[in-house]
Amino acid sequence: MKVKIIRKNQGESDKPEKLVVWINDEDIAEDVSKQMFEKYTEETGIEIEYKRVAIPDQVQELALAGPTGDGPDLFFQPQDSLGDIVAQGLAVPIEYTDEEKGQFTDVAMDAFTYDGDIYGAPVAIETYFTFYNKSLIDEAPETIEDVFNMSKELTDASKDQYGFLISPEFYYLYSFMNAYGGYVFGEENGVYDPTDIGLDNEGSIEGLNKYKEFIDAGLLPKTLTVDILDGLFKEGKVGMVVSGPWNMPIYKEALGEDVATAPLPKMNGEVAPSFVGVKSWLVSYFSDNQEWAADLAKFMTNDENSQVYFDVTGELPPRPEILDAVNDPMYAGYTEQVPHGTLMPNIPEMSQYGIWIRQSN
Repeated sequence: MKVKIIRKNQGESDKPEKLVVWINDEDIAEDVSKQMFEKYTEETGIEIEYKRVAIPDQVQELALAGPTGDGPDLFFQPQDSLGDIVAQGLAVPIEYTDEEKGQFTDVAMDAFTYDGDIYGAPVAIETYFTFYNKSLIDEAPETIEDVFNMSKELTDASKDQYGFLISPEFYYLYSFMNAYGGYVFGEENGVYDPTDIGLDNEGSIEGLNKYKEFIDAGLLPKTLTVDILDGLFKEGKVGMVVSGPWNMPIYKEALGEDVATAPLPKMNGEVAPSFVGVKSWLVSYFSDNQEWAADLAKFMTNDENSQVYFDVTGELPPRPEILDAVNDPMYAGYTEQVPHGTLMPNIPEMSQYGIWIRQSN
């Protein structure tokens, strides 16, 4: 694999006039990024040119645009893409001191570590959990069996009223599979074995049969999608749904004080596991300003700007001082679920799963 070393002690004379950054194709991503770009330009004099490129498209577009000089200095990806990115030689490691690494959670650093090198500046850690409507249920059911019984009481499909909804994408249903012993790849001491796939083992089958009980009982619509789920919950027609932090402000605006969060219900005796993802800035291999790109990435993920990111997006930065300071009860389910999560594998073979996952939320 080709390697390009980030230059150390880059002088003022090597400072570029501008850096190019690819952000996710979302209004909120643009809003928060512009704030940080303006501050960085004020401090360094470097102008930031940004382009909105959807996360699922960035890797393929970088592979085409990078060699011709039309790519970014910095781009934005979740860790399940990392193995594929490294295998294609599209990013370079970012050097961190021990003090800098200590400012992030171990999970975040592990997520973007590949073959001993750290490739990302972690921005946010996310997972899914449950939202519930307090006007319909007093509190979230504790076990999946309790959820089933609650659903039987509240569901009236003829009126589009349901007790519990979970979108039938792999990203979410993995909780049922993993709770009973299913897994994507075998893993030992942080090393994944792509030849050991546990998606059709007895545990996965048992978990999916537990989910199928809701279908067979008519408690979940057979044509359910994320958009339908979101719409019904916002209309106050669903007691509890499984979703993630991206819906915090949307559900709050729709339901006000009636919306609350909780971790996933217990399955097989434990809080059901969920996929945990970390999103980070990565430095392009093709950048002529790699050290400055890494400097910008670290600037956007420092303590102050991580707090800005949280305030604007509602997504939790993987920095202990910010996580420990969150006292909004709306975040209870989010923060309680993260320790029960399963970090998405970051090896190249995960890239196909990653396509399914990013299309699910």
